[in-house]
Amino acid sequence: MHTNKEFESDDSTSADSLHRAYGRKVQELLSSSDAATWIEDLWELYTGYTLFAQESGHDPKGHNRFMSFRDLVFFFQDVGNLKVGE
Repeated sequence: MHTNKEFESDDSTSADSLHRAYGRKVQELLSSSDAATWIEDLWELYTGYTLFAQESGHDPKGHNRFMSFRDLVFFFQDVGNLKVGE
């Protein structure tokens, strides 16, 4: 029978594995461009989207898309500020 301590250990190991997997994916993503380039590209994409949205009419999901773009920009800002060993 498992004790609570065993479950906590399993959960911790599982979370660590997931965090390492996320880290590998971010490293892979940043291997082609640095965080600053991603931020510039995201704003260019968003600018193109907003110009298209103005021409095509009202977009009820426009605010949600802005929040997604903003969160991605903040993510890449945070990644760009990370130092090795953090």
